[in-house]
Amino acid sequence: MKLKIFIAIALVVLPSIVHAQANERAKYINYKYKGVLPESTLPNGVKHLGGGLIGDIDADPVQGISQVQKGKTRMLWLEVSTGRDETGITGWEVKDVLAFPLFAASDHLLFAGDPSIECTRAGKGIPNLVGIGRIIPRQDLFKPAKLWIVNQTTQRFEPVAVSGIKCLYSEP
Repeated sequence: MKLKIFIAIALVVLPSIVHAQANERAKYINYKYKGVLPESTLPNGVKHLGGGLIGDIDADPVQGISQVQKGKTRMLWLEVSTGRDETGITGWEVKDVLAFPLFAASDHLLFAGDPSIECTRAGKGIPNLVGIGRIIPRQDLFKPAKLWIVNQTTQRFEPVAVSGIKCLYSEP
């Protein structure tokens, strides 16, 4: 009987969680904002925690990944530049979003260019890799729970199998 109740609850709750995550993602796609310094709050109430450029930094537009937070939800935004002047990039447009609503204090977001984590598959580096996992400092490891690669052509995060990927961590 308890199993039937659990299954019934799961059938009601799980679709609502998936729907909530899809809504969170859709809320930010195509959002445009002016360039900000880390720890700034954007007009939509999202706190910008910093980011980095990916691909050809001389391209126009430039692509980047930003780590942001709204409430307890952490997100990675895949973005393209919308303007540039003599001071640098002046604006961004969000093209894809990874949302982590249950982000724990022990979780760590990996995004392309993280100098403290190097991930390889069969001994080769993996460009434009992002993910979530845990740092195990005593073993100098980052243990990924989920990983994605940025597809720069489609401007989307694409899931990657975690198996066979080794990530080394070195304290900054």
